[in-house]
Amino acid sequence: MRMTVPVLMAGLVACATGSVDDPVDSDTDTLHVRFAFPIDAPELINGVMGVDHDALEGEGLIGRMACTNYDGRGFPACYDGHDGSDFLLDGGFDTMDAGSPTVLAAAAGVVITAHDGEYDRCHATLSGEIDCNGGPIRANYVEIAHEGGAVTRYLHLMKDSVAVQEGQTVAQGTPLGRIGSSGNSSVPHLHFELQVGEGVVVDPYAGPYSQPESWWCDQGAPHELPGPCP
Repeated sequence: MRMTVPVLMAGLVACATGSVDDPVDSDTDTLHVRFAFPIDAPELINGVMGVDHDALEGEGLIGRMACTNYDGRGFPACYDGHDGSDFLLDGGFDTMDAGSPTVLAAAAGVVITAHDGEYDRCHATLSGEIDCNGGPIRANYVEIAHEGGAVTRYLHLMKDSVAVQEGQTVAQGTPLGRIGSSGNSSVPHLHFELQVGEGVVVDPYAGPYSQPESWWCDQGAPHELPGPCP
């Protein structure tokens, strides 16, 4: 990766409620939906920081690095308390300015939230705090409800890029917006989050520290990105 540890550590968490839990339906033990990789240019993604499965809460910079991802790896494959999958944009703001990749719906569903208009160049300060150049720390984002009650969230989008509206039915692969750095974000990236039930966060990746069945159509190898659906 081309970013330093302090930059990676600062502000990549998107606020959400809930905790990591089992994603299967208790009656059928099967998933209701499968996800495709939600970015149209995977070659421009140079890292993933995933859900933290370690229940311990760290303190300070070293504590933020104490985590366990779905297959047992630690930082920078995750960071303490993280509740989503951060797909980091290679080249940062330069790539964003040159034409940021499009964020896609990971599966078919109905848009339940589409928020735009927020500043999209939030960054980390030398002290590790997030600064949106004095403005409010609010993200542009989209939320989609899927079959079976799952909800996916797509955060930190570019200003004026959100391409869907509340109540709209979308197919898998529908453009939602572009990768930005709005809200609680230090660098351009997509925070992709999966929730079930009443805001319970689920890791879409399967593994010994997660759940046995992946929500991805093609999860890929541990150091690779998920693939498309057939």
